[in-house]
Amino acid sequence: METKELKIASRNIEVVAQAMLQTRGDVAKAARYDQVPFNAMTLRNYVRETPEVRLRYHALLAEELEFKGLHIAERILRMAELQEDAFGTEGTDEDDPGTPADPRMAIELSKEISRLIAEAKDTNISNKAAIIISSKEDAKEILNKFLNGD
Repeated sequence: METKELKIASRNIEVVAQAMLQTRGDVAKAARYDQVPFNAMTLRNYVRETPEVRLRYHALLAEELEFKGLHIAERILRMAELQEDAFGTEGTDEDDPGTPADPRMAIELSKEISRLIAEAKDTNISNKAAIIISSKEDAKEILNKFLNGD
């Protein structure tokens, strides 16, 4: 009988934490979810008396922020690669004349990279990562450090 009660308790913790994640911590809104087995007042008490709910909610929130930060970093890296291509390349010989530079596209990509970096700054990431993103280093260096966790 105890294992059934433990399963129900751990399921309640997960359901409530997931609902809180969807509502960004708004317990009153989380209580409206069909899967949440509590009304708003009971849910407030349950969250207050069950620290595991907050711990799970914080873990879920950290995972989501990490994923969003990584997603932004991947987009910036892709834009940096496109920008590098827009600068053009010199040919190696007569058979390979290279690709012409497209300064207009390079400027537009630079604007997009700046916008994505600003978006990344608004994401709750660690102070170290924010300093790296806001520094004036080369975009590829910034992203490599960000992705490698340096």
